[in-house]
Amino acid sequence: MMNITDTYQTHRQQGFSLIELMIAMTISLILMAGVGQIYLGTKASYNLQNGLSRLQENARFALDILSHNIGQSGYTTNLGSIDAINSANTLENQSENTGLGFTQLTGTASDIIEINYDSTTDCLGNATAGTATDRYYINNSTLMCLGNGSVTPGVLAEGIDNMQLLYGEDTDNDEDTDIANVFVNAGNVTNWDNVKSVSVALLVSTTESIGTASTDTNTHILLNTPPIGPLNDNMLRRVFNTTILVRN
Repeated sequence: MMNITDTYQTHRQQGFSLIELMIAMTISLILMAGVGQIYLGTKASYNLQNGLSRLQENARFALDILSHNIGQSGYTTNLGSIDAINSANTLENQSENTGLGFTQLTGTASDIIEINYDSTTDCLGNATAGTATDRYYINNSTLMCLGNGSVTPGVLAEGIDNMQLLYGEDTDNDEDTDIANVFVNAGNVTNWDNVKSVSVALLVSTTESIGTASTDTNTHILLNTPPIGPLNDNMLRRVFNTTILVRN
């Protein structure tokens, strides 16, 4: 006959069976996999939202700078005038070349615009002799400006992959409205005195990859240029447009 002590010792010696241990481990692995998926999903969502926020911030900053500077083109404190847009006639659809010259490019190559206005400082805050000349262009997905107060260009905004420009010309000489009725490339402007506005399109990307879960298979349309893409990388891209009035 088994006494109370023997029964207590028998219960103390019992444990989990191999099957029970395997079931417990399987459940633990399933839970850990679920937690891992939630973490990865949360991280991917954060990277996407953070990248999109920075992309929009860079786009707004770039457009604000261009809008302000192009809008004051031709401003003068003298009785004479500065024909600020004429320089764009030779610079639009061009790319900087080594040395002093320029090389005409076509297709989706980023445009360059150069403007003049009366100011004691250029786009980078460098001192001028009274008239500023600012050249805006894209280099390695970065909006750059080269002012006449310095020989060194400065970085304005990152993630700017491409910039395209069209010039709004008033060809119907409607003095009542005095607004552009056609938008053309610089080479097709018939009279630069009739240029009333500049249309700007920027292709802006995230500055870092947002992960392999998203691939840029889109084509991007900037004004009248051929489609850009698909670029098939892991960057997020958006196109931003604005039209800037030339008031002076």
